Amino acid sequence: MKSRTERPVGIGTGYLSIMMIFVVLCLTMLAALSYSTASTENGYSQKSGEYTKAYYAADLSAKQTLAAVDNAAAKYDDYTDFMLLAELDEIEGVEYTTLMDGLEVRWVTPVNKSQSISSVIRYSGVGFEVLEWRTVSANDPADKHLNVWNGE
Repeated sequence: MKSRTERPVGIGTGYLSIMMIFVVLCLTMLAALSYSTASTENGYSQKSGEYTKAYYAADLSAKQTLAAVDNAAAKYDDYTDFMLLAELDEIEGVEYTTLMDGLEVRWVTPVNKSQSISSVIRYSGVGFEVLEWRTVSANDPADKHLNVWNGE
């Protein structure tokens, strides 16, 4: 027989309530962290999408400039012809250098406040060669060299 002073062995309702509160708090914290991470990732993807859109718009503009330069150059056999150089002067942002064997044309197309697409092409013979088509920092000149010790 059991005496009235003995307690039954087992888990009481107080322990279950404490465990349930702990589990709910843990799940709430995980939900809050997941929401915060998802919100941050959404912001990053929005910025990435905006940059991609701006980059491809600038790339299209640079290719349109290339088409305008190529249309002007296609009419002339001599790349040092005064009329060709006058047509190149009319294309916005285009700079050129006449060479012994052809013509070098360069322009910079802005992507955003901090980056631009630098383009350089060379005409010689029957067509053009792309020497440079790269993204550069708009704040630093493209020709800036690092001050690195060269062993001397």
